[in-house]
Amino acid sequence: MMMCGEVTQRVPCYRGVIRPRPAQRRQCWWWHSMALLCLGTLFLRIGDVAAAKTPCPLVESIDISNGVENADGSIELDGVRYGSNQYFRDANSTVRGCVCLVRQCLHICCPMGSPEGEPCPPVALNVNFSMTPDGTVHDVRNLLDSPNYHLLYFNPECSGALLTLFGDEYIVRSDGLLAYGASTYDYRHYCLQADEPTALAGYCETVDVLAMHRMYSIGIILSLPFLVATFVVYALLPEMQNIPGKSLMCYVACLTVGYLLLALMRFSVYSYRSGWCVATGYLVYAALLASFFWLNVMAFDIFWTFGGSRGRSSERRKFLYYSLYGWGAPLAIVALVALLDNTEFVHESMRPQIGAEQCFVSTEMLIGFLYMYLPMLLLVSANVTFFAVTAYRIFRMEQATASALSGESRRHTKYEKDRNRYSLYLRLFIIMGVTWTVEFVTWLVREPSWLIYLVDICNCLTGIFIFVLFVWKQKVKQLLLKRFGFSQASASRNDQHTNSTISTTRTTDLKANAESRLTDVTHGN
Repeated sequence: MMMCGEVTQRVPCYRGVIRPRPAQRRQCWWWHSMALLCLGTLFLRIGDVAAAKTPCPLVESIDISNGVENADGSIELDGVRYGSNQYFRDANSTVRGCVCLVRQCLHICCPMGSPEGEPCPPVALNVNFSMTPDGTVHDVRNLLDSPNYHLLYFNPECSGALLTLFGDEYIVRSDGLLAYGASTYDYRHYCLQADEPTALAGYCETVDVLAMHRMYSIGIILSLPFLVATFVVYALLPEMQNIPGKSLMCYVACLTVGYLLLALMRFSVYSYRSGWCVATGYLVYAALLASFFWLNVMAFDIFWTFGGSRGRSSERRKFLYYSLYGWGAPLAIVALVALLDNTEFVHESMRPQIGAEQCFVSTEMLIGFLYMYLPMLLLVSANVTFFAVTAYRIFRMEQATASALSGESRRHTKYEKDRNRYSLYLRLFIIMGVTWTVEFVTWLVREPSWLIYLVDICNCLTGIFIFVLFVWKQKVKQLLLKRFGFSQASASRNDQHTNSTISTTRTTDLKANAESRLTDVTHGN
């Protein structure tokens, strides 16, 4: 649950008095017309101000026409006394009392599916209630048992969204203010919804706390075309569809699906606890897990490539094993999570609760660690081990072959290609592994810091990084030109130019030979 900023103080009702300035005499006839027009507008404005000078909004008033009017101008109804400045007459001349000026009003958020505008009276409205302003001393109290409260069955008017608070996250004070941390909200900026054991509260975001979420979503969406372009380029080029290329395609596909759904979640396009919300939570969880496992596959593959032993399995069978691990392991974990979330195998407090609090794993620290960060840490640790061992092997091999290979010949060896691939994977792992590790640290600290923004920026640039590392290269450009037939025309022009040069050279050589023979004959040789 995100902390909201300080609430802007409610602006008091403005009751201005318009004083018309005395008209000045002019000799021009048109000035009289302008004066009449201004006076007419002024009278209309005064009428509007008078109509707007009601002591409370219409929705916060009740009909007190059947009340008893006292000599001092006050009206009593059902034991409640309304002073002369606490009631007014509406457009139909009905006397309406401002109930929120004499009793404490509470907005009631009716459950989804309830008819709009109709009362949904709760059986109980239990809240953590405090008689002290600081909220240090409080107990659970049913507000329906007190006659001091009047219930308004409609949501408060908010410029932003209503953010949900659970019963143990807020306190209702005796003055009607809702306290959430250091922030307080009056009755016009929150509502209560009956729930067990304590009521839920929805408070108005006074600042756009979701602005960063939307910016993060926009950044991820901008990164998606680069991920899609990387996948498409590798799919179009058969030369790139070896085991490393196919592994990269699977990794990019996982990130594309995960980032797209994550952006939609951040845009809040799914209703709270809806079927789409739960389904998207499981899909994002599966996609992110699969991306970790495929990054682990690439780390193991480069580790195996520089290993001392070589398996005899074919490339197809080897990639089949990788696929069983890269896709099978995350699907097995997701199946286990779904089983635990929908059965009684574990206590409710230990379930992942996907879609309950948010469209993802529960925000509880222990649950988030068990189901999300623990697999991530294990895979990142394994990747660190694979890359460290591979780096040591590369160092040993370079020491052993430095005297045997010259600089020019080493560039065209398989060893040099594998070494370049290791460098690419290492940079990819640094981008992704370090990013997720820093995110784990920020999650562990649970305090806003600049690291959170750094992680968000890195995640938004992931697609661009991958595209530059694996696609934005001269070799890939040449393969794409060849794939679409552009390089053949260039090659034909080069061949024609080469043939022309060869023909010219041969003609020049023949001419030189002929002149040489003619000179020999002339000189009598």
